[in-house]
Amino acid sequence: MISDEDDASFKARLDRMERRTPSLLAHPHYGPLVRAAGDLERLEEMRVEWRERQERARARKLRWEASISEG
Repeated sequence: MISDEDDASFKARLDRMERRTPSLLAHPHYGPLVRAAGDLERLEEMRVEWRERQERARARKLRWEASISEG
């Protein structure tokens, strides 16, 4: 499901999660906390949502290009 957040802020939040999660997982103290909090699952859900957002953007672009070529 796609959230109400705009694409730019969603991508920025995803990028932050991508950067911080691996280093936190590698830490002996924070690793178990990150796993228990479900950050890995949340990160994967965000990746799926980003792919869906990209697919929708491509579909909008294709529809727009088709309407331009018809007109």
